Amino acid sequence: MNRIKLTSARKAILDHLEHIQGHVTPKQIHEALIDRLPSLNLTTVYRSLEYLVEHRLISVTDIGIGSPVYEKIHEVPHHHLVCLNCHEIIQIEHDPIDAFFNSLKEKHKFLIQTNHLVLYGTCLDCQQD
Repeated sequence: MNRIKLTSARKAILDHLEHIQGHVTPKQIHEALIDRLPSLNLTTVYRSLEYLVEHRLISVTDIGIGSPVYEKIHEVPHHHLVCLNCHEIIQIEHDPIDAFFNSLKEKHKFLIQTNHLVLYGTCLDCQQD
């Protein structure tokens, strides 16, 4: 079993992600933690995030804003619909996605490990414009 090594930066990032709602960019994480950890640089934030993703403590997602976003992984996953026009993000529950994943597993004998699905399209408001 791989032992997880939590440096002060990794621990601070995990604590920060635990206490916020939504997704944050590496730059936002750095800005939030710099007062607490003055020696923290953006490179350390990126490396720490990579480590935490590798160890499945946090998820990384591309929601089309030009930077990956991160959040703590919760017991029950959730997913997103992202409007390509106004960039609205609609959070959706895992149940319908889980049913889809299970149907793929049955049909193709393929175990999906994705814990954060993002689907792009056009929201109702933008469809009416």
